[in-house]
Amino acid sequence: MAEALRPTIPVRLEKAEAGKLEAQGIDLIIVGGPTHRHKVSATLEAVLDSAPRQGLQGVKAAAFDTRYRLAAWLSGSAAKRIARHLHRLGAQVIVSPESFFMERDAPPKGQKRRHEVEHLEPGEVERAAAWAIKIAKAAGEN
Repeated sequence: MAEALRPTIPVRLEKAEAGKLEAQGIDLIIVGGPTHRHKVSATLEAVLDSAPRQGLQGVKAAAFDTRYRLAAWLSGSAAKRIARHLHRLGAQVIVSPESFFMERDAPPKGQKRRHEVEHLEPGEVERAAAWAIKIAKAAGEN
């Protein structure tokens, strides 16, 4: 997403850290992370919960998650929850939340799944780039 946006707008990537979500100097924020047990990861949840009330007032926003390709009622979707958090923080969510799909690890028989080797399904990087361009257009950045 960042690479797709860089030719059009300045981009800054930030790792989720509690107490670090600030709107100062930000016109557009895209927040995303993996879906864990139908919810937002504990780390991202802490970041969103620690943000000051109305801390994203006037900021345009979008939310995404990564999850396995299952019906949302089976896997959950962190993106929808992230979007609700952003809205409560005063952000204007300008596009529908989106999910990008991960390929599951197929470990050797008898071994546990290795999440660290999982990656996006073929075509998902391109779909994410197209989604980012859609966000920029909706934000009036293009």
